[in-house]
Amino acid sequence: INVLPKKPFLNDLFLNKEFRTQLIATYETNKIDRSFDVNEINSQLRELFAWITSQVNKQKLYSNRKPSFDSIKPKELARCILEIANMGLSINPYDKEAYLFIHWESHCEQVFPTVQIGIQGMNQFYGACSKIKSTNFSVVHEGDQFEWYGENTPPRFIHSYTTDGNAIVAAFSVITFTDGTFYCSYIGTSEIQSIISDKTHMADDAGISAWVNFTSRCVRNVILRRTFNSLANLLGLLPNNRSINDSGVVVKVEQQTPNVPQTKSFTEESVSDEDFAALLANQLEQ
Repeated sequence: INVLPKKPFLNDLFLNKEFRTQLIATYETNKIDRSFDVNEINSQLRELFAWITSQVNKQKLYSNRKPSFDSIKPKELARCILEIANMGLSINPYDKEAYLFIHWESHCEQVFPTVQIGIQGMNQFYGACSKIKSTNFSVVHEGDQFEWYGENTPPRFIHSYTTDGNAIVAAFSVITFTDGTFYCSYIGTSEIQSIISDKTHMADDAGISAWVNFTSRCVRNVILRRTFNSLANLLGLLPNNRSINDSGVVVKVEQQTPNVPQTKSFTEESVSDEDFAALLANQLEQ
């Protein structure tokens, strides 16, 4: 295959060996001391760029006027990818640890990518935090016994499996710290009903709504995410100079480029990066 991608955000960044070396070096010093070998990192990067290609094609197919990934600058995309690696999370979107989103900044009339931490990524941070002993995220169905005692005392909760089919009336979290203290959060009936009502109309490309088919899991993820957003800054779960805003976006990014040698070798694969990039280019042209 001799044709290289026409899109510079695929060609220039995906095939950039210096960027690839920076990515590997960043994983070696990530926040939660999580190890990925070179082959795994390269595989994750391919999955990410294949996903980005699919997103660009999807917007073309539906003539969507929203900002597209082919509108962002390669250096901004690189910054966000390195930010995910700096946290120690997988850059493969299908691992559901971290996600890339794009937004339009009206003040400078440019499109920028942002990073949001996925549910699996939040669980990685919970597990890696030395201050946290255990976590509990639960939903309360109509008919369960539940009494809320405030932020510092775990609620009284008795669940009966006979109530699983009943309406969800509340959700709560209990974070138990190693010093014996607790952090508890709670979503009441009116807010739960409002959230479910707003979300049940959402469907994926196949017309399937997770909020219809997996309502309990979706509500549990809401309380998990809300608790994480509250504790991330308080406990310093993220790397230095990083925090999470009210929308769950990682902000105050000050990614530093690691000073690493440029002679690091890469494991040969059956399909070269150039051929893989050409394949993505061909998909964009269809």
